[in-house]
Amino acid sequence: MLHSIFSKSLRCGRMILYQLTQWMEERSSLQKALRHGSDDMYALQGRINEVERQLQDQANRWRDSIIAASSITYPYEAPQLDQDAVQ
Repeated sequence: MLHSIFSKSLRCGRMILYQLTQWMEERSSLQKALRHGSDDMYALQGRINEVERQLQDQANRWRDSIIAASSITYPYEAPQLDQDAVQ
């Protein structure tokens, strides 16, 4: 079960990273179009702002998934090895 939780968390983190990469590529393309003087500069800037908000949201999700994965507690599997075990 613990392996299942960890695997799910890892897949989620990978998906978030993939989405972050996609947003960064779009932002880069939009900024390039803005620098080259595209027809509708106002619309481009609005889209850049929207993409940057999405980037921040995805970065926060990635951070939160890392925090969640690091807070998984592993079950104690060898209580018989305790020195002070109650008998």
